[in-house]
Amino acid sequence: MSLPPLPDLRLYSRAGCHLCEDAETALFGLGVIFERVDISGNAELERLYGWDVPVLSLGGAVIAKGVLGRERLRRVLKL
Repeated sequence: MSLPPLPDLRLYSRAGCHLCEDAETALFGLGVIFERVDISGNAELERLYGWDVPVLSLGGAVIAKGVLGRERLRRVLKL
């Protein structure tokens, strides 16, 4: 069973980032619907999030970055 979509939940990541892959897996495991945004090749997104990926934003505001395991995501998303 999936949860209702959260408005504008985005995971900023890049290919080959194991922390990004872990965050994506954890979000899927929680049944959370989100948009994955690859920052590779986008100068503005690289400037904003380059070394901080994965970065999770909700409604345009950054709510978490770095290690985003299942329990941390539960707390941040209030699940």
